[in-house]
Amino acid sequence: MAFNIALVGCGGMGLRHAHGYVELIKTFGASGAPGAGPLEMIAVCDRHEGPAKKVADLIEQGTGKRPAIFLDFDTMLRDLKSLDAVDIVTDTPMHHRFAMAAMDAGLHAMTEKPMGLTLKACRMMRETAMRAGKVIAVAENYRRDPVNRLSRALLDGGAIGRPYFALDVALSSARGGVMHGTVWRAKRDQAGGTVLDAGVHNADMLLYLMGPARTVYAETATFERQRELRGMESQSPQLAEFYSHRVETGGSAGDMIEHDAADTAFAVVRFESGAIGQLSLSDTSHGERVGQSSVHGSDGTLIRTQSRSGKPAEIRREGESIKGADLLALVPEFRLDDVTAGLWGSDRVGSYDFEFRETDRKIVAIEYADFARAVATGTQPEVGPQEGMAALALAYGVMESGEAGVPVSVDDVVSGAVSKFQDDIDRTMGI
Repeated sequence: MAFNIALVGCGGMGLRHAHGYVELIKTFGASGAPGAGPLEMIAVCDRHEGPAKKVADLIEQGTGKRPAIFLDFDTMLRDLKSLDAVDIVTDTPMHHRFAMAAMDAGLHAMTEKPMGLTLKACRMMRETAMRAGKVIAVAENYRRDPVNRLSRALLDGGAIGRPYFALDVALSSARGGVMHGTVWRAKRDQAGGTVLDAGVHNADMLLYLMGPARTVYAETATFERQRELRGMESQSPQLAEFYSHRVETGGSAGDMIEHDAADTAFAVVRFESGAIGQLSLSDTSHGERVGQSSVHGSDGTLIRTQSRSGKPAEIRREGESIKGADLLALVPEFRLDDVTAGLWGSDRVGSYDFEFRETDRKIVAIEYADFARAVATGTQPEVGPQEGMAALALAYGVMESGEAGVPVSVDDVVSGAVSKFQDDIDRTMGI
């Protein structure tokens, strides 16, 4: 019997999720991914009919089955009796509202990252899932990249000895524009800005590679408060094909938008292991972009490449450099899970050469399979409430510390003991 799911939100990420669903079906067929069983997208939901139709058309063309279209979430929950789960790919402020409503209606839920608007919203989601006995998953994609899987295996296998510290530096330029041409991403009270909206990816990868974080100290700033609203072709050409159909309700191209979310953060993280991390994020680095992701240990350094690029990681030791397929020899027991191996054609991958759109849909396919497997087996998804909240707490910990001017405990951010930065957001959203 199929696991029936509805896609909620048919904008840019909604279209990317639809591509991922089609990839899953094309790769594994009607029987479904290993351990997950058959999955069927029986509905799409968006308040705008045009984007919903675009996504439904793509799914029908890719699978031969057309999902029903709903323009109202509550109507869909009421009328679609065969539904088992929802995949929520809306703007962040709606994640907790839709997820909680779905779980209270007896459905499982997956949300795009970040899990919720704030940690309070996440705690509400977690409590609802526990009360309703439902699975909630977070579609965090970077860690699912086979090259990142190999990087984790190398660290776990002692390829660089004991990890001492990690650097994650992502300094880029939005050239005075709004991230992804989406107004909510400019707003502090909607989890906007590169530090939160993009930084939760960086936070999750740091935790995935380095283990739990204990404390964070940060300096933050909003340097560019007036931003021009531009199309994706200007702001992010690689993603433009996924976003051209969506409806932007916050303004029109050429409008100047008040950007009150932090656009820059420099943070120091202390991990439970004793290792230290440096996390630096900004989209105001004009003229020079700086990118570095590395883990430095007692016996060498792991140099990571951009997630989803397919480029190989590298181990540097005194007098030698090891990269690509040669890295696999350092971890002979390393194997990708059955779903990832099926999508990449091998259970041992050191690098790959796919266009971004192909890599993107394969990784989303993994997210769907993991969600369906968790429901089928009664286990937790790889990125569930604990992992989703930990990543968001590290990102919000940066903001809490930046506002308070003191180090903060990441556990205190998770629990709500530290929440001053988020309190105004919670009040604005009425939670």
